[in-house]
Amino acid sequence: MMFMLIQTRCAICNTLDNARLLYKERLPSEGIGSEPYAPRRKRDYYHYKMVKCNTCGLVRSDPIIGHQDLPKLYHDSKCTYTDVNENTPLKKTYGKYLEYLIENFGVEKDSYLDIGCANGFMLERAQELGFTNIVGVEPSHDAIERAGINIRPKIKEGMFDENMFEPEQFDVITFFQTFDHVTDPNKFLENCHRTLKHNGFVLAINHNVNSLSAKILGERSPIFDIGHAYLYDLKTMRTIFEKNHFKVHSVFPVKNTISIGRIIQLLPTGKKTSKMLEKIISKTGLESVNLPLYVGNLGIIAQRL
Repeated sequence: MMFMLIQTRCAICNTLDNARLLYKERLPSEGIGSEPYAPRRKRDYYHYKMVKCNTCGLVRSDPIIGHQDLPKLYHDSKCTYTDVNENTPLKKTYGKYLEYLIENFGVEKDSYLDIGCANGFMLERAQELGFTNIVGVEPSHDAIERAGINIRPKIKEGMFDENMFEPEQFDVITFFQTFDHVTDPNKFLENCHRTLKHNGFVLAINHNVNSLSAKILGERSPIFDIGHAYLYDLKTMRTIFEKNHFKVHSVFPVKNTISIGRIIQLLPTGKKTSKMLEKIISKTGLESVNLPLYVGNLGIIAQRL
């Protein structure tokens, strides 16, 4: 499908043209459909033109598909990580940082919201950790259909916005590998701030555009992706949260638990090489082996005061 592309602004400086080119666009010749918006799909190297703000260093896609067209693309996208080799490592990684938040910041555990919750695996983890009222938001219909029978009713289908929840409703809001996809991050954080209770917390994890892996791989890094509107580093992540009236307690590199099978999928190799490697690890049973690695993500803990 063909969509009209719109110019983007730096979400920190609010400038249009004060940026330098990082990479030229690389889009599908047949037009853009829902497939490139599926999370954790196999590598296809599609991305919009990528630029970097000359003042603050925030990296963004420019231009991009307008916000009015994105809900359908995400609604129609397929959930590609529902097996144990995908969900278990993710649940372990994100759950570890949620546990850290609870143990170190005196978090109330009445209400929990996970934005971009996919099939709800972190709702399950929050419930295991003692949260009594759990809610998820997810635009992909397929992802919600893949949620467990007890979790599925707790997921609201759609894009998170100011009309979805009443003010001051949640003790904790999380979003994992979601913030990069948000085309209006200031409005998104404003809505998070409004929806949190006073003294409530945000825990977010997303890609670090200044990570070692991103520097080494350059344009072939998986973070340069058609679904990513903005890409942050430790500094710009702190800045945009503080701009939106959060107290930032910590911004930190994230140690992921990741399967060898997923590592193979992320390697910037050709299709033949990838298939050969996948066959080898499948025969040896190594694809489900999990490793603790810094693969290029960052996390933030912030609070509404």
